[in-house]
Amino acid sequence: MRVVVACLLLLLVADPLSAFDLFGLFGGSKHKVSKPDRAPVSDDKAKQYLQNFGYVESSNSLAASPRGMSADFSDVTQILKKAVRKFQEFAGLKPTGELDVQTKKKMAEPRCGVTDVAAITSGRGAAFKWPKSQLTYSIFMYSPDLPRDDIRTAIKRAYNVWAAVAPLDFVELRDNDESADIKIKFAGGSHGDPWPFDGRGGVLAHATMPTSGMLHFDEDENWVYMDAEKIAKHDYTDVYAVAIHEGGHTLGLSHSRDENSIMAPFYQETVDEDGNYKEPKLKPDDVRAIQDIYGPRRGGAPTTDWDSSPPRERPRPPTTTERPRTTTDSFWGGFGFGGRDRGTTSSGRGGFFGGFFGGGSRESSTRPSSPSSGGRFSDFDVNCPTSLDAYTVGSNNKGYLFRGSKVYEVDGRRIGSAKAVQDVFPNGPIYVQAAVTNPRSQLTLLFQDRRVYGFAWNPRLNRFQLDAEYPKTLPQDIVFNPVGGLLWIDGQQMLLSYGKNFAVYDEYWNQQTLANRLDSYFPGFPSDIKGGVADRSGTVTLFALDKVYKYDAQSKRLQGDAVPLNSYLTC
Repeated sequence: MRVVVACLLLLLVADPLSAFDLFGLFGGSKHKVSKPDRAPVSDDKAKQYLQNFGYVESSNSLAASPRGMSADFSDVTQILKKAVRKFQEFAGLKPTGELDVQTKKKMAEPRCGVTDVAAITSGRGAAFKWPKSQLTYSIFMYSPDLPRDDIRTAIKRAYNVWAAVAPLDFVELRDNDESADIKIKFAGGSHGDPWPFDGRGGVLAHATMPTSGMLHFDEDENWVYMDAEKIAKHDYTDVYAVAIHEGGHTLGLSHSRDENSIMAPFYQETVDEDGNYKEPKLKPDDVRAIQDIYGPRRGGAPTTDWDSSPPRERPRPPTTTERPRTTTDSFWGGFGFGGRDRGTTSSGRGGFFGGFFGGGSRESSTRPSSPSSGGRFSDFDVNCPTSLDAYTVGSNNKGYLFRGSKVYEVDGRRIGSAKAVQDVFPNGPIYVQAAVTNPRSQLTLLFQDRRVYGFAWNPRLNRFQLDAEYPKTLPQDIVFNPVGGLLWIDGQQMLLSYGKNFAVYDEYWNQQTLANRLDSYFPGFPSDIKGGVADRSGTVTLFALDKVYKYDAQSKRLQGDAVPLNSYLTC
């Protein structure tokens, strides 16, 4: 007895909490759940990964020419570096362009099989949107890992997550019903589509965009349904979480660059650090994306029932025809990189890329290509500009206001003294017509006529430096000289024309990924916009030639009246 008491006293001194709960009476013996430490993929698999998920143009190869010429190896190296850098940006890693261990570990994470990036696309087709609000689905093959009722419930719950925020209703039909809009199955390896699964790990599932309606889970995975104990072991995959993500694809969403989003490409385990089940929930980015395509849900709850009764027969079609939404109903659904529809054409994130592709009118630049001031400052006080040519916030968190051949640094709203553009941006343009900064690549892009200059901020030298890959000439499919530019809310770069047209520009591939009229996507958008800054709430501060506006992304309206530029600034 004395020995037991002595041992307990020693435990109390060493670890009072453990000693107090020596027999596990208070549940304190539960281990913390650690994140899996995955081995990095090999270099060869990394290169294949970049090709599989759209980071390399289909016309390029990451394998060197068998002729072994130095020029070929140099080209391959540059293609690889750009592809790696783009993946790192998308995955939230530091965009070095180097295929390092951290990058290869990220590639080893389980993920969705839909591509992340539409590497090189042209002739984009119609919108990826269902033309009706009631959709049906049928399960064709089940997994032996789970009871059928668990799988059916997981699918129902997954679609109900989307139905809760969008005007969509889902009806489960009997198994193997070919008339279903969405056909679901568990299968392994080659399974009847062009994208065979890769065995356990790696790709977990894939799906196609509307109106193809195909959703496949990799049967080689170990599937569970909301089983926290098994999920915490990292050897099992929650079918519910994957179904929500893949269901988003079947509704028209592609991958998000928000790593916390349901539509992020990488699987997020549904347990917390204490081993408790953590139910997956839509993030604001997901809600904005689905509502941009279909609008918000109004009125009653979704009609999908949640009991385990047998699925229904196919419902009778509605007696009235639903009026299709026009493009003016669209605003933005997240400017993510376009994901490629598995087996059809390219799509993009939410309603902007994936929602309302229209035939953007092509515009020639008929206005003068130099700034309206011609580099002179006769129309304003040189220390307090009343108008501007371009505006952006650099990667050093300072604003830069361009007017003629001068640039002002803006700290908050306080404006500094004018400097020559080429003094701040050495080897850059003499004047700037449009400017935009990509926070992921850390590059500030300056546009003059058809030329684009990319500058990186060097904190050690406390100055901008021209990136080695610049300047570039804009691609021919951007048919206007940009006279405005801004980074939109979900990270894509908009270039604006003198008219009502815009283009979305990808500086890595030097390509246009979308072109259309402003009023098709941005109702009430003011004219003569030169730059803009978006905040996390969805409000965009727009800088016009001589005014400043606030644009509300949620209401799709301007907030209040415009204010003069020199009133907005603190001079």
